Amino acid sequence: MSPPADRRRPAARGTYFFLSYAHSAPAPGARADADVWVGQFFTDLSDAVRRQARPVAGMRIGFFDQHIPLGADWKAALAEALGDAEVFVPLYSPGYFSRPWALGEQESFRARLAAAKPARTAAGHLIPVLWIPFPPWEAHPELDGALDLGRDVPEYAEDGLRAFCMLASYREQYELLLSRLAGQIVHIAERRPLGPSRAPGLDEVARPAPTDPDFVVAVLAPTQDRLPADRDPAGYAANGRLWRPYGRSQELPAAEYAVSTAERLGLSARTEDFAQAAGLLDRRPAVLLVDPWIAATPDGPEGLARMLHGLREWVVPLVVTDEEDTQDATRWATEVTQVLHDAGLPQVKRACSMPEFVDLMPALVTEARRQFLKYGPVVPFEPPPEPVPSLRDGLSAAGPTGTPDPASTPDDPAPPRTHGENR
Repeated sequence: MSPPADRRRPAARGTYFFLSYAHSAPAPGARADADVWVGQFFTDLSDAVRRQARPVAGMRIGFFDQHIPLGADWKAALAEALGDAEVFVPLYSPGYFSRPWALGEQESFRARLAAAKPARTAAGHLIPVLWIPFPPWEAHPELDGALDLGRDVPEYAEDGLRAFCMLASYREQYELLLSRLAGQIVHIAERRPLGPSRAPGLDEVARPAPTDPDFVVAVLAPTQDRLPADRDPAGYAANGRLWRPYGRSQELPAAEYAVSTAERLGLSARTEDFAQAAGLLDRRPAVLLVDPWIAATPDGPEGLARMLHGLREWVVPLVVTDEEDTQDATRWATEVTQVLHDAGLPQVKRACSMPEFVDLMPALVTEARRQFLKYGPVVPFEPPPEPVPSLRDGLSAAGPTGTPDPASTPDDPAPPRTHGENR
């Protein structure tokens, strides 16, 4: 996620559109999680809106999450952008409806519309796009609205706008739908403006976090009361979860950025100090953030080796340093890396700056999950217990001819989802 060249925010007069999409896991060997075609589409749509718009001074054309500065509080930045947007444009894909982060953006915007005075309906201000076609067994009522954009273009329902963006053979259809979408955005933003107003934060509209998360971000860093004598205390706190290795460059602790990455990829996640995380790390994939200064504490590398003994394959370590730190951590980073290798973890990454940390995180989350699926404990399938037969069952579920009454027959179960990432 790369910030724009100029991070200064103009005086807020609103934004024509907010682009929402489901983040996809990076391919093996890749680092960034941003879908390159989402970025291309955002650029194309911004240009199309700009050609048709007559914006007032200070009004921005478009926003998507790659505009958020690296060290910002991502959820706060999204809530602010959602509060400025005149039109919400979700790119519907199979993964969109399984990503709490993407759904949270949509729910936040809907809540803002509902709170507007007079209350506004989503019609017009929410313009969905079919980005990737859905398998036939997946039905979502929102898809009908997404298909409205291209009812007269048969290939749109078959292949989705992502294919139009990618393939030169669809250039004519792509330009048509792009211009049509831009026209709808401009019409709503200029003729029926909402004006900036508060949008709820993603945590306000999200479902309660499960007590047993899908993913863990563990932190192995000295606390303020156990710092090496010559270590600058800036960035350290009463517990490792609050460690800020990049100081003023980050608004949140490093672990929170890692959690946000996991959540964007559809995983519930939480942070833990390494010392308290043993039970979770045995049964959940994890990223382990390591401050190399932990090797300079009184226990030294030997104590660190004892702590890391028996670490599972699905715990992926990242040694975190700051290249702008005046205190050189090279020696300790080398020792920590060797200890991690000795603990049976051959792939040890290192982040030396905030951009590198953010860039690496999607791949590390994905790798931890991949290792967990490969080596993690297998939970045996237990079918639900069959109900006890009753003579009343045949009477209550059948009509006069003995055929089931549709009103009392449960829905057919959905076909099983296939494995793997499906956006």
